[in-house]
Amino acid sequence: MAILASVAMDLVRDKEANKAKMTKFIEEAAAQNADFILFPELCLGGLPENPMFIFKPEDAFYQHEVAELVPEGDSTQYFIELAKKHDMYIAWGMTEQSEEGWDMLYNALVLVGPEGFVGKYRKVHLPLTERIMMYPGDGDYPVFETRFGKVGLMICFDKAYPEVARALALKGADILLCPTAWPSIEPNEDDNDFKAGNVFSFARALENMCFFIDSCVSGPFEMGHSRIIGPNPMQVCATTGFEEGMAIADVDVKGEIMKARLAAMAGSDLLKDRKPATYGELVKRNRRNPISGDMGQSEE
Repeated sequence: MAILASVAMDLVRDKEANKAKMTKFIEEAAAQNADFILFPELCLGGLPENPMFIFKPEDAFYQHEVAELVPEGDSTQYFIELAKKHDMYIAWGMTEQSEEGWDMLYNALVLVGPEGFVGKYRKVHLPLTERIMMYPGDGDYPVFETRFGKVGLMICFDKAYPEVARALALKGADILLCPTAWPSIEPNEDDNDFKAGNVFSFARALENMCFFIDSCVSGPFEMGHSRIIGPNPMQVCATTGFEEGMAIADVDVKGEIMKARLAAMAGSDLLKDRKPATYGELVKRNRRNPISGDMGQSEE
């Protein structure tokens, strides 16, 4: 069993204020013996004033101001100490400064644990004005071992592309981590409505028969609904609302995955029953896929 937590959090453009609030959530989770806690996308430094919709140079300047190296930066070292203190894994979104050049920024997800720095991921799919401010990651789609299972890392808009979650699942991920700042263009008070951000999360969990954890910014633009989603269809283990808060659930990670893959769909394991030799079209170069790293090769 594992106690997992996901935070919906109001952000400000003040790194130290956000860090202090994150610390309180970590302490609250630790009081409930949590094994893991996930924070939203870019939660450390805060979001642009108009997230992704309207580019303003001052937003880009601010992201440079709050960017840090990983793992040697002060914030990563700070959360490593908290992870050791509380015997907990902690993951959060932040702006990372590249070690290759001060002017190169990445939208990053960082994971630390009782053993120290575990790993990081740089967002690949950058929407709207985000692609102006950030560089895309190289698409390594990492999976890391923890005491409660293997976790795969992605960020926000990455979940709109099923190939990302599938790559992580094929690498053995039991849990997909996805911090977001996903806005609701058409607000709806229904906790499980069919907005794109929700549909993508449930679809990625179902098609890979694994856990999916969203942690979304709350507040403006009707963000919110941080969730822990199980591998069975529409299985919500815990969720927040639109307001700031923490979803926490005690789950049997491997047991629920086994149940999904052996029983949920009459024994149809959606990973085992794939036919990758028939999917060659996915990697062929064509008008919709002008760049391909493995042209003509099918997934193994």
